[in-house]
Amino acid sequence: MNVVLVARSTERLTSLGADLRRDHGVAYRVVTADLSSPDGARTVLAACADLDVGLLVSNAGGGHPGLFLDQELKDLHRRLTLNTTTHMELSYGFGRRFVARGGGGVLLVSALGAVHGLPNMAHESAARAYVLNLGEALHYELAPAKVNVMVMLPGNVDTPIIETFGLDRADLPIRPRPAAAAVRETLAAFGRHRPMHIPGRLMRMMTRFVPRSRLVRLNGRMLGRAAANLRRRESALA
Repeated sequence: MNVVLVARSTERLTSLGADLRRDHGVAYRVVTADLSSPDGARTVLAACADLDVGLLVSNAGGGHPGLFLDQELKDLHRRLTLNTTTHMELSYGFGRRFVARGGGGVLLVSALGAVHGLPNMAHESAARAYVLNLGEALHYELAPAKVNVMVMLPGNVDTPIIETFGLDRADLPIRPRPAAAAVRETLAAFGRHRPMHIPGRLMRMMTRFVPRSRLVRLNGRMLGRAAANLRRRESALA
């Protein structure tokens, strides 16, 4: 597959595209866009207007652990656009194109926190719940048009977000799953036309069998410690 790479960092995307071309012989296009801005999704759609896109992987996201009322309203609006509105607009724009072309795929990346409220990350868990419900519904709505839709719910995947959120790896309930393994597993589930997938058998078991109220408390305490770590980090930089 040729790829369109989208993010704010043109330089990093260009480097990644060159690696993909060298290793896999694919063409790439870089689209520089801030997906937390109201125009972000429209920028992507316009930049792909001349391409026969067949698969959308909508992986935009971000967050900031902390109490809901302690955060600035403008930041909450910005992250709501990033975590919710952008996924909706991309799914709508590319979904209509896929139906018109007679097939395609949409892979929405939500988060495991979407299945219940997360204390100290209430805003993000609520936003991600929209993505989960949107994707699950579209899985059935668009199936007759041969458009495959699935939602990925990563819960404990080894990416830089662990440090960005201020999480202590020692606090994580299980060892983070390598990102490449999580992606391979997710794509296999996508190929089986699953509506939703949680990478990692242990994370799936925890989600299914641990009582919901206990998961809310455990994750809330862990994110509370992450928020404290971020405050200390920000104070040290001030």
